[in-house]
Amino acid sequence: MLFYNFCTQKPPVHQIDMSIGVKSKLESEALLKVSRMKPVIKPTIPHRHAGYHELIFLSKGAGSHTIGDEKFDVTPNTGYYLGLSEVHCWDFSKIPDGYVILFKEEVLSQYPNAVNSLFQLTKTFEIADTEQQIFAQLETFQKEYKKGSSLHVLAAHLNLLILTTLNLPSSSPKLDSTVIDQLALFKRLINEHFAQLKNVQEYADLMKISVRKLNTICKTTLHTNAREVIKERILIEAKNLLTHTNNQVTEIAYSLNFTDSSNFVKFFKQQTNLTPLEYRSKIKV
Repeated sequence: MLFYNFCTQKPPVHQIDMSIGVKSKLESEALLKVSRMKPVIKPTIPHRHAGYHELIFLSKGAGSHTIGDEKFDVTPNTGYYLGLSEVHCWDFSKIPDGYVILFKEEVLSQYPNAVNSLFQLTKTFEIADTEQQIFAQLETFQKEYKKGSSLHVLAAHLNLLILTTLNLPSSSPKLDSTVIDQLALFKRLINEHFAQLKNVQEYADLMKISVRKLNTICKTTLHTNAREVIKERILIEAKNLLTHTNNQVTEIAYSLNFTDSSNFVKFFKQQTNLTPLEYRSKIKV
């Protein structure tokens, strides 16, 4: 059952509004890049990095880092994970230092568990004093990258880095690998189709499992049901568009495949207790 009256016709190719800027710091043919954080404090414009994941480890710096509609304080020894198409921006008050790792999932083709483990990472995590060796690990990783080591070697370093990051204090607890595989597939499908597919049954069919099984996976890993996971992804995109663009509510409703703006407003208010315009006004204060 659909939870709101969405369009049932096939959506146009441009259903996701691309007026939120897309930056690509990774060349189209490249699978991986390891670099130092740029020593600048100029604020960045909200943007997304389409097609690759990003891990950031800061040893110095101050200011704020906005991911979606959440603002995090930047402090030394803090890390961040940005998933595919995540919208973010920086506003530093002190020059940062640290490492940035950009990578496409293909680089981890020999490490499928590492890809799935990304879904256990939180947006931000602390690097405790007992975990300072991660910066030495990052330094070695960058040296291997700069000297042109093989992709197999670099992939092994990335796999180790992800495993190390998973063990940092604020990362999510480990889960059964089979369940993680299924959750990863569900999340990936939602990320690809959330503007077109709103029905839990449609995702269960794509995964070749029952709706009951899919709900069990979500409850085990995310402590919610599959319907709420789909709604959350739609809400994230709605918030991104309200926060980082000047698009009208009707335009946003259309880009997210609602039949009309009233249905979109109803959906948004039920999720946030605010209308889209109230949310936009509050977030831009």
